[in-house]
Amino acid sequence: MSGTVLIVGATGLIGKAFLRQISNDKWYSEISILARREVTEFKTISHFKQHIIDFEKLQNYKNLINTDTIVCTLGTTIKKAGTQENFRRIDYGLPLQIAQFGIENGVKNFILVSAVGADPNSKVFYNRVKGELESDLQELDFKSLHILQPSLLLGERDERRFAENFSKLIFKPFMSIIPWKYKPIYDHVLANKIDSIIKNSKPGIFFYEGKSLYS
Repeated sequence: MSGTVLIVGATGLIGKAFLRQISNDKWYSEISILARREVTEFKTISHFKQHIIDFEKLQNYKNLINTDTIVCTLGTTIKKAGTQENFRRIDYGLPLQIAQFGIENGVKNFILVSAVGADPNSKVFYNRVKGELESDLQELDFKSLHILQPSLLLGERDERRFAENFSKLIFKPFMSIIPWKYKPIYDHVLANKIDSIIKNSKPGIFFYEGKSLYS
């Protein structure tokens, strides 16, 4: 048995970690990405396809969203996005549009890396946007939908995020007593979980948080 996968957000922390996880795995007959820029370290993989696109014109690339499984790791910060409007477009609008094109093209499975605290009724803008996306994805007719809700993400990023680095220092001495739901999690752990989900996927809608992200 084998499968094909399309990664959206492959230049980010989790997307890159997942690519590293599966880059030499023959189970995947084709690995493709939609990205704004090239991911050079995987160019030599024979079954790896990079589609460098303009996400502002996503409609023009809808035919590329054709695979067994979509893994969506798109995400930004409000600081990086500049405005709440831009944040919502990146963290809600783009993933939902990609999912809708996937449905049109017969994609069966969708995996979303969301965030702990996602809630469409939250008073916190970030959590509300994440929750609205989760809610709307559940209205689409995927054979299987898997939503991962990690806490603080750990790993080596291309850009520095002061708030995250500061949080790591604060959390580190208390890791053993932090509830599982809120424990920071390393990128390679999530990558391993995504890989496991794809290879053992079954019909339905599934949520993962805390300890279930490690199993």
